[in-house]
Amino acid sequence: MKNKNFTKYLQDISQRDLLRVGAKASNLGEMIKAGLPVPKGFVLVVDAYKRFITFNKINIRIKELLKDLDNNDFESIKIISSKIKNLFKQGEIPDDLLTEINQLYEHIGSFEVVVRSSSTMEDSPITSFAGQYDSFLNVKGKEQLHKCIKQCWASLWNARALSYRLKQNINNSELSHGIIIQKIIKAEKSGVLFTANPVNSRRDQILINSSWGLGEAIVSGIVTPDQWIVNKKNYKILEEKISSKIIMSFRKDSGTEFVDVAKEKWKQSSLDENEVYKLSKLAQIAEDHFGFPQDIEWVCCNNKFYLVQSRPITTLFPKLEIKGNSEKLRVYINFLLSDKVMPEPLTPIGEDMWKKALKYNILNRKNRNKPTPFLKSATGRVFIDATELSRLERWWDKIRNNPSNMDPETMKALLEVLKRNKKELKQQRKPLIKLIMNILIKFNPSFLKFLLTSIPKTLYGVLFSSEKVVARAYEFGKNQIIYLEQKVKKLHTREEKIEFIEKKMPEFLHFIPLQIVFYVGMSFTYIDKARKIMTKHQLDTSELSKVEKSVPNNVTTEMGMELLKIAQTLDKSGEKPTSEHPEVRKFLNKYGHRAYLEVDLGVHRWKEDPGYVINLIKSYMGNKSYNEGIKKFYQGKKEAEKVIQDITLQLKEKGAYRDAKKLKKILKNYRKMFGVRELPKYIMVKAISIFRRVLLEIGEELVAEERIDDKQDISFISFKDIKSEKRLQQLVKQNRKKYQRELKRSFVPRVVTSTGETIFSASDNKRDNEYKGIPVSPGICEGQVKILKHPEDGTVKKGDILVTKATNPAWTPLFLKIGGLITEMGGPMSHGSVVAREYGIPAIAGMREATSRFKDGQIIRLNGETGKVEILD
Repeated sequence: MKNKNFTKYLQDISQRDLLRVGAKASNLGEMIKAGLPVPKGFVLVVDAYKRFITFNKINIRIKELLKDLDNNDFESIKIISSKIKNLFKQGEIPDDLLTEINQLYEHIGSFEVVVRSSSTMEDSPITSFAGQYDSFLNVKGKEQLHKCIKQCWASLWNARALSYRLKQNINNSELSHGIIIQKIIKAEKSGVLFTANPVNSRRDQILINSSWGLGEAIVSGIVTPDQWIVNKKNYKILEEKISSKIIMSFRKDSGTEFVDVAKEKWKQSSLDENEVYKLSKLAQIAEDHFGFPQDIEWVCCNNKFYLVQSRPITTLFPKLEIKGNSEKLRVYINFLLSDKVMPEPLTPIGEDMWKKALKYNILNRKNRNKPTPFLKSATGRVFIDATELSRLERWWDKIRNNPSNMDPETMKALLEVLKRNKKELKQQRKPLIKLIMNILIKFNPSFLKFLLTSIPKTLYGVLFSSEKVVARAYEFGKNQIIYLEQKVKKLHTREEKIEFIEKKMPEFLHFIPLQIVFYVGMSFTYIDKARKIMTKHQLDTSELSKVEKSVPNNVTTEMGMELLKIAQTLDKSGEKPTSEHPEVRKFLNKYGHRAYLEVDLGVHRWKEDPGYVINLIKSYMGNKSYNEGIKKFYQGKKEAEKVIQDITLQLKEKGAYRDAKKLKKILKNYRKMFGVRELPKYIMVKAISIFRRVLLEIGEELVAEERIDDKQDISFISFKDIKSEKRLQQLVKQNRKKYQRELKRSFVPRVVTSTGETIFSASDNKRDNEYKGIPVSPGICEGQVKILKHPEDGTVKKGDILVTKATNPAWTPLFLKIGGLITEMGGPMSHGSVVAREYGIPAIAGMREATSRFKDGQIIRLNGETGKVEILD
């Protein structure tokens, strides 16, 4: 048949035909071209689908049925899905299309065939429709074939597939569907193989599943298959698990059925070593051809393997690019997750800036513009090479248990990887003297200057009164901002503005905030010193946690209090909060530089969009929660002062007058100085907002040049893009889409290796049936779960237990209403934990998958002393 309008043989198909035949069919065609064994067959191109729906006027009815469909109402989706599928059932295949189908079916031998969907949107690297469309096995005769083709087309409108497309904002009006008709192989055994290990994302491993009969039993989950993990370099078996396979899928006269496996084959391996080797070789050929890890379905008949489907593995975290494809193992930590407890992605401009800052602060001028192997990025997240910590094995326990770790789970996970790969890392290690020389050659001398200038600040914090220390720290921060504002006034050209951001921002991301910390750094040890004194005299130390409540000189706490007082003032005067109200404007002038993801240069600030602030004030006014919030703060202050008095008195009663005096001074100084720990980030973020103001000026210039459409679009390009003369609209669109997709990523790895392995938490935190994390703020509370991904996502009610991934100062106003806090990330010194202790809120950090394991509205009991949670309802 020469003129085929609606059909195409598989061997004549390639990736160029993707939009005509769908992803599944084009992949089969590519495998044939790669010399891989694929059963004979043909495909109905998407024009066949279009011909069918227009011939039967189904397209018009679909448009009517989808109008005003709510993507959150799954019951309605199921009803609409059923109606659409019924239209396909009643439709007739037009004669011209029917003729082509019959002729090609006869040409491949009129064998029993498999009928599979091949959607143009299926199996792409960024979306996965796996299992959402119908397939039919062992289809016999033309009548049965025609019926299954219509059912396969109709499965495009399965309720689950329709719901998925609606939630992913995929346009339903442009959909089309190819159909694969392929000779069925009388499989004695079958399975699935992954050319990269989907469990741990390792690209140097192949994972093979196998069971008796057709693959339907594996795919449907009825049988647990045998499994092999294979080393991709030499095809040696690393791990083998033989399961008890008592059921298999078997062909019957028409279709398939599940039957019992002969008892002697239950625990018999379904593949021998040579067969595992053959499949591994086929896997490697397929991956090399496609250039991306593949999920492949295979069958075996008469000792010959056939590949019946291949699609990209969409669940893998992107592999970090390693210079020269070095085979040496490198281990990287998620920098901002470990340092700022920030699992979310950076915007492109934010990522660019953080990478520049790390290079500027660590490397000297000569090496800043050279490739930096220690610094990688993927999915908008920055990763730092921590491999050389393997040398410090004697200090691993101290690193693991360091109380200043912002996210202790990251350090635990890192050390587990280093320990597991200790032998390999030791073998590839450079001589220590060579490593030191390499560091010294590239090292930024400004870092040494920074360390030297920190000494007088630390001494000032030790030698002078706490009042003077606090005043000096605030004065230092204020002067840095004044200096920055003066610099801004002198900027005129775009080149000057870019140079200003690139050279000055690194200082404010690291050096300036740390210099503020040096003033009050000693206060971080005061609670431990007080605990030692109390333990020495056998006093109960549990009351010490109350000393951390309502500490003064804390810009974040003061911000929350100012919001409460604004709500109180407006409520009493009967006024509504607006961005133009003097009280609100005063607040935004002081705190408007803050934002949810505030360490990202590309994220808008509260003063740019004050909606979150306005809604918070309204929520406080709505139930007059401001009264309790203000009262609770001052009550916490009194409790803290009383605890200091009581402990001092107890020591005096024991005759420990000198220790009583010492402890009182320590705790008084702690309360005055510890609140300053929030100042470094406050100054950092204030500086970022100034840099952002300059950046938006550049954005306005790019708009005037018609290179971007809106000044805010500058967040979605890099400094290199700005310096180019290209039109950037398409790049902005692509980068914005990627960023929005990454914001929805459910799980983010804490540690990544050069093999692609991803570690999301330490192994000792993988207790599937236990709700436990790190206890970070004492107390027990019962309440209703409120899950929020972002502080702007919704409102919390009084007494709610807030469950989220991590918090930063933008979340603080919500703490004035909640009864408890659970976070997936962080530890005792992370933002949420410290603020929870200040407000007397029971809290748990580092609880794995908390946002998915708990449900909105659940009643739970949270114990901030043991780190355990109990489900009550």
